[in-house]
Amino acid sequence: MIEKNTCQIDGAVYPAIGFGTYPLKGDACFKAVMQAGQSGYRIIDTATFYQNFEPIGQALKILGREKFYLISKVWPLDQTPEKLREDIKLTLSQLQTDYLDAYLLHWPNHKISIEETLSAMDNLKKSGMVRHIGFSNFTVNHMKRALEYNIPISWLQVEMHPFFYDAALLQFCQEKSIGVQAWAPLARGGLSQDPLMKQLENKYNKTSAQIALKWIIQQGCVPLPSSQNESHMRQNLDIGGFTLSPEDSQAINKKAASGNRIRITPNLNLGFTDEFDFSYQECWPENKNN
Repeated sequence: MIEKNTCQIDGAVYPAIGFGTYPLKGDACFKAVMQAGQSGYRIIDTATFYQNFEPIGQALKILGREKFYLISKVWPLDQTPEKLREDIKLTLSQLQTDYLDAYLLHWPNHKISIEETLSAMDNLKKSGMVRHIGFSNFTVNHMKRALEYNIPISWLQVEMHPFFYDAALLQFCQEKSIGVQAWAPLARGGLSQDPLMKQLENKYNKTSAQIALKWIIQQGCVPLPSSQNESHMRQNLDIGGFTLSPEDSQAINKKAASGNRIRITPNLNLGFTDEFDFSYQECWPENKNN
C-alpha cells in the first residue's frame, strides 16, 4: 500500500521509491548501492541478467541486509523448476543472504509451463528462501492465465514513465491487489526536454524526474530509478511537499498512454522475444486447462 510517499509491505514501512541497479556492475555498483542505502533507499532491485549480485551483496552486508527489501528476477530461459532452483541458489550465494524479499519472472516464456514454474516458486516461498513472488513484463493476458492457479502473486514490475504506461494493466493489478513496480521510471533520459514536463517543472518548482516519480507514486506504484550520482539519488527521494493536481496527473496519463514501450526483438540476440502481443491462448498453449 502506497501512502504519503511510503510503501507498506507486510506491516513494514519503506520509502515508496526503490533503487534500480541496472546497468551497474562491479565497483560502480557497490558504490552506488552504498550511497543509495546511506541516502535512505530501502527497496533494492536486481536480476540475474544484471550480473551485479556480488557488489550488491557486499554493500548490503555493510549497510545491514535486514533493513532492505531485496528483489531479484530470473531470466526467461531459466524458468523450469530445475533451473529455478539453480538460479535461486546462485542468487542467494552471490548476494550473501539466505532469502529474497521478492523473486520475479523477468519476462514471460510461453515455452515453459507456467503451472510448473509457479508451483516451483511457491515451494521456494514455503521453504523460506523467498518471501513474495511475482512477474515482470507480463500483460493482462499473462496475468489472467497465471492467476488461474490460485498461487498468491505479490508484484508485477513493468515499464512505466511519462512517455509510456499500460493503463489497463495497472487497473487490472489494482483490482487484484497486486503491487506494481515501475522500471525505467525516468524514461532513460529526455524528460526535461518534453514540453509538458517543462511546464510542470515551472509550475511545481520541481525537476522533471521528481514530477515523474511523484506521478508514479500517485498511481499507487513503486518507481525504481537508477543513478550513480548521489545528489540525484537524494533529489529523487525528496518528493514530499507537493502533489500533482488531478488535471496535471491526467495530462501525464494521456501522454504516457499514447507512447511506445521498449520491445525485445530478435536483433537484440537475447535468446527470446517479448510477448506483449500474445493473445490469452498464446501465453501458455501447453497449459492443462487450455
